[in-house]
Amino acid sequence: MRAKISNLTDNIDMLFTLNDKDRNVSCVSWDGKGKLKWTTFGCETIINDNTIKCSCSHLTFFAVLMSPPDANITVSHLDSLTLISSVGCGISMFFMAIALFMHFLLRKAESNQATKILMNMFVALSLLNASFLSNESIANTGDNAACVFIALLLHYSMLASFTWFFIQALHMYLWLIRQNVTISNYMRKITVLAWACPAPIVLVIVSVGGYKAVTLNTTSGKIARMQVFLMSHIFTFMNAF
Repeated sequence: MRAKISNLTDNIDMLFTLNDKDRNVSCVSWDGKGKLKWTTFGCETIINDNTIKCSCSHLTFFAVLMSPPDANITVSHLDSLTLISSVGCGISMFFMAIALFMHFLLRKAESNQATKILMNMFVALSLLNASFLSNESIANTGDNAACVFIALLLHYSMLASFTWFFIQALHMYLWLIRQNVTISNYMRKITVLAWACPAPIVLVIVSVGGYKAVTLNTTSGKIARMQVFLMSHIFTFMNAF
């Protein structure tokens, strides 16, 4: 009848039998116009034992899409999320670069321990943001060695940033409790500790092939590739800024 029926008060429920529990399923629809593009808009997927229930608030063409587990990750708002992440990381890197520049430019007076710890933390965070922003570009080249390297660098800089956060908190604790830090070669020891500790972790992971490529598909058909730490079927994506 070519009538557009949407925003129904009572949803239309459709039941399907789930024969393969190992696959990812989702209820989708197509408005019947132009190129075939499935969307999850207006439909809710409910899985109960061996039954798939599609509850939709409109009438159109429906289907249940099934994909292999851990094959692709669908992100409906990839463009918006990418823009927000890029702008956030860019602003973070800009102000950290200003702080580092001012620190080294005005280094006439010797910096105290707290300032040195803060500067090292800024370097780790800058490295994290830079590796995150360049991740997709390098992954799209298809060079396996470069892809593994950027994933390793991203993971290493993330662990180094966490380590420097911990050291800064520990340093504040020592100053509040003891009022002074009397450990010999204190800065040298914590610097080696913070930058060296993440190295064995990433080396073990890269040796067992723990860095994998993940493809992000949008409902519009756009594809983005990222190199991430993927282990035991757990995908962890972190954006720190």
